[in-house]
Amino acid sequence: MLNNKLTGLSNASEKKKQESLHRTEKAIAKLIEQKQKITIRAVAREAGVSVSYIYKYPELSYKIQKLREQQKYSLTRSDRSNHNLAKKAEKLQQEKAELIQEITELRAIIDKKKTGENLLEDLKTENMQLAAENRQLKRDLKYTKQNLQEAREFILREGRSEQDQL
Repeated sequence: MLNNKLTGLSNASEKKKQESLHRTEKAIAKLIEQKQKITIRAVAREAGVSVSYIYKYPELSYKIQKLREQQKYSLTRSDRSNHNLAKKAEKLQQEKAELIQEITELRAIIDKKKTGENLLEDLKTENMQLAAENRQLKRDLKYTKQNLQEAREFILREGRSEQDQL
């Protein structure tokens, strides 16, 4: 009779152990599926077991630690990957904006040609205006140089006359 009770308790204990291990495995799978951080505490909470229970089974705690390390590596890699993708996307957006600007400028040139405005005539007119402006600037420069030379000569004369008076 005592033997039957011990056998019954032993069977109940084994059944409880198996259920807890099954819940723990399901908890690990659920955390992986939901892409949550895998830690011993998180697995214990999800499985409804104590942290000490998990540590009681070294193969279970080792499995969780291993998964945690793998997850850490994959998160770091995916963060780096996401950062690189974001940089590439930003660069492509910038290139796209530059190309749109270039297309707009080219369309304006095409439209200008289509409307019958003669680009060569415009350039000749602008060239004549710039040549006239250049001639005026040369005259102004010559006048300024002449005034500067006269001012230098005046300063030198005045400086000599002051020395003569001393």
